[in-house]
Amino acid sequence: MKISAPFRSKTLSPTDFKTVLFRLGRVVDAMAGEHAGFGRSEWCLQGDSLEQARLYPAFDGTDPSCAALAVLKEQFRNSQDQTYVAIWIGNETMAAGVSMVCHLGMPGVLNSFAIDMRGEHGLDDFEAIAGVVIRTVQEFEPAYVEVSPAKYYARRVFDDRPGLGWMFYLSGIVTMQQVPEARALIPVHAAGKQQTGTIIVSVADTAFSIDNPEHIEIANRIEIRLVDQDLLPRYVDL
Repeated sequence: MKISAPFRSKTLSPTDFKTVLFRLGRVVDAMAGEHAGFGRSEWCLQGDSLEQARLYPAFDGTDPSCAALAVLKEQFRNSQDQTYVAIWIGNETMAAGVSMVCHLGMPGVLNSFAIDMRGEHGLDDFEAIAGVVIRTVQEFEPAYVEVSPAKYYARRVFDDRPGLGWMFYLSGIVTMQQVPEARALIPVHAAGKQQTGTIIVSVADTAFSIDNPEHIEIANRIEIRLVDQDLLPRYVDL
């Protein structure tokens, strides 16, 4: 399962690795609240091998680790207008795990944040993943957040727009009258106050599966409903 969140920032520079790691750490905390195995102490910078990754823990307590910051500074010493921060947690064979990657450009350009969950390390409860989506919204203020299997990309209805998949965050209030096909609507609030966004859930009784035709049909119908109301953004307008 993949969580994708494109965002823009007027203040975040491509080399502000400390701020990015602080934000990733708070997303990690949201995951750890649902799964004890996701604690900060287990996360490392991504590497070409398990041995390389284990050399550089991403966090030291609640702070970014000095080792991670030093590695990132050296890695992008000659490329400071486009960078990325990638952290990972997984098993000994690297066949399953969770990765977080934040790609950064100059202030104002479209950036991206993504979480990729593979194997037994995935969260399979929509409310648990919704909590991670909410934290992602709080940290990055994305244009939208899409939660879906990677293979759903080819099954979405509109080539010029993101797909709904399992769930989809939109800014603004969305009601059941607007999307009656949705199995749940989760309000997202700003600092515990007014509602600023909505998570639209296509499947609530089990994990979304690309192999289940009913799941695909529900997600597709919601996409059509959103486009009819001009609610599903086009890539070109992001």
